[in-house]
Amino acid sequence: MFLDAAVLDGASSATESAEPEIGQRRLRVVELYAGAGGMGLGLRRAGFELVRAYDHMQCAVDVYNRNLGYHAVVADLGNVASIAPEICKLRPDMIVGGPPCQDFSPAGARVEGERANHTRTFALYVCAAAPAWFMMENVQRARNSSAWADAREMLKNAGYGLTQLVVNAARYGVPQKRQRLIVVGCRGERDGFLLGSIQHAAAPEPMSLRAVFDDRLGDHVYNHPRTPGRRGVWSVDSPSPTIRNARRPQPATYEPHPNDSNYEMVAASATSSPSNEVTGLYFRPYHDARGVYSLDEPAPSIVRTSRERPRSSYIACPHPDDPTPAMSAYILTQRDTSLIQGFPVDWDWSGCLSRDIDQMIANAVPAPMAAALGKEILRRERGESYPDVPGNFGQWLAKKRGMSPQMMANVKWRVKRARELLGGRDLQCRGAEAHALEAAFEQEGLPGGKRSEIRRALRQFREWQEQAGS
Repeated sequence: MFLDAAVLDGASSATESAEPEIGQRRLRVVELYAGAGGMGLGLRRAGFELVRAYDHMQCAVDVYNRNLGYHAVVADLGNVASIAPEICKLRPDMIVGGPPCQDFSPAGARVEGERANHTRTFALYVCAAAPAWFMMENVQRARNSSAWADAREMLKNAGYGLTQLVVNAARYGVPQKRQRLIVVGCRGERDGFLLGSIQHAAAPEPMSLRAVFDDRLGDHVYNHPRTPGRRGVWSVDSPSPTIRNARRPQPATYEPHPNDSNYEMVAASATSSPSNEVTGLYFRPYHDARGVYSLDEPAPSIVRTSRERPRSSYIACPHPDDPTPAMSAYILTQRDTSLIQGFPVDWDWSGCLSRDIDQMIANAVPAPMAAALGKEILRRERGESYPDVPGNFGQWLAKKRGMSPQMMANVKWRVKRARELLGGRDLQCRGAEAHALEAAFEQEGLPGGKRSEIRRALRQFREWQEQAGS
């Protein structure tokens, strides 16, 4: 069986990054709780500059540096007094991170372990360095935690507008139903300023496992061994033997060699159909969840134990929704889980214990999702996107102002024009907004009548926002 975990579009190299337009500079990023570099990889691809990364785990820092450049350091981020001044000196434009999430309890229980404090610590670093932007990733149940409530209050008091939502990674370029809380903050903005842009960036359909495990491709090649009993199958990602009889097809009588690059795959699928066609992949489930998934759906959220083989208890009592028996399902390799998490095929995990690699993969922020979110931040920063004008604003105009459909359309257009003039900013302070708008009027050279219409429309919009509690 020659089945490949294919490289996702745009994921062929960790060094690739989007080039800024002429006259634009890269936003400088400091990453906290960086892990093995999933978020850093995605942000670099989006067009950010990574200037420093911190993590407590030496092997994670080693992996990060080998793949993304030597700017990650081992640090105890709980020591805010020592590290915060260092970050302030770097003058980052954005601080990002995924604080440890293992200690968050289910919503409402309010029983949180010591590691939940890192959410508060993340907020402290943001408040100390005061970058224009920040982005935090966490498990979705963190949104109801006391740790996030405290962190949110700190960030609001520091002048940040917050966009908070739970995203499904499968809608952002990752073949995995990974639900995560994302919080994006920008100084001076109103809450929810980036909500529409992030929602519009979601794909209409979730990405399926077929994007990684495309049955038309192969990642192993057969090179006919010169003598019996020698290895015959080699990975396309490693050096092959001297080419002699490489084009000879693999004979039906070939006995798998323990050193074959697909030996585990062949052994795992020994009980599958005669054609060895993969119809299901096994992900070790929690409790009574499903374990087998088809190629045409996303994977469950990757955890450290995802690639473990099915236990006898599961085989004896499979989930009723499994598309194929667990015994005949494909067993994941570490390379597979790495690819499902969005790491490129050439990501260097060497020098680490296998258990640590599994943990780093599970903890990572999937790079394609980070890239998608990063691109929306950059679009707003550069004035290339604007906050939505909700449809119920028009309903309010009709009910409270008695406007006709044409008048409503005109007001909504003028609000959009105001936001265009403001470069996409959705400023919380009315005085700052009015000052910025007047400066934009002057730069554009708009006549007095147009200016008055735009001012009036924006005042009406702010009145609606206040009444609606937006």
